[in-house]
Amino acid sequence: MNSIAFYGRIWSGDYKLIATVLGEWVKTENLDIKIRLGGEEIVYKDERIYLYCYNATTNEGAAPSFLLEGNVSATLGEANILLQELLQLCKHQNIMSSFEYAEVTEDGEEVSDQFYVQ
Repeated sequence: MNSIAFYGRIWSGDYKLIATVLGEWVKTENLDIKIRLGGEEIVYKDERIYLYCYNATTNEGAAPSFLLEGNVSATLGEANILLQELLQLCKHQNIMSSFEYAEVTEDGEEVSDQFYVQ
């Protein structure tokens, strides 16, 4: 069965705020948050969704941001709705974000066009 791979960027350097938004999105408080030398990481996995979000601010002077990647067992339409919900949660916190997604095989090969939510 194919799933949907998603990727995106969330423009904020506040990992606690991003963890709050992601927790609201997946409806849990059980996010795995790690503070590493290279930055913060947020991971969540259940039977339907896997997400990995990490601090991507590497250059001084660059806008602080986190990259998000993951997959979800859903149709393209359901994935669009889910990512629209995440976009709205970010907007509610005054955080800019953008996401893209595509249907992929179990091997990660894209079998649909890429779609954007921004």
